[in-house]
Amino acid sequence: MKIMKLYSLAQELARDLVFEVDGEVVTLSIKGVLIASVPSKSYNFSFFEVSEDEFILALQASGYIVYLGIESDEEVTEEAYPSIVQILISELMPYVNALIREAEKVGYKGSDLLLDDNMSPTLKEALYDILLKHRKGRTPYEQFEVA
Repeated sequence: MKIMKLYSLAQELARDLVFEVDGEVVTLSIKGVLIASVPSKSYNFSFFEVSEDEFILALQASGYIVYLGIESDEEVTEEAYPSIVQILISELMPYVNALIREAEKVGYKGSDLLLDDNMSPTLKEALYDILLKHRKGRTPYEQFEVA
């Protein structure tokens, strides 16, 4: 029953955000929410490009990482990423913080996909890949060696 409140809070993140990027109106839709407990209490964020119009924004705080699966109705250029990420963080952090506070309150120590509303197959695959890595105790970040 404890996790039901987490599912309900994740539903509040399911929204469309409208941006103007290079003179074009772009709608970003949050389709997926994944939460994972992690040993680090540090604050951090990461941005993963899944395809030209699909992204994952990872927000880490207080021993949890919340991954947001985001789909765009238009292709977004790499030059627009910094401003979009900044706006996404400022708009979504109150909801992410509420989710994290509830996870702390119930002592949540796992990883679960809390929302997967009509995600595209590629975004769904990317989020489930991250989920499986967390459940196996591995980092979802790719490690590259310098040649």
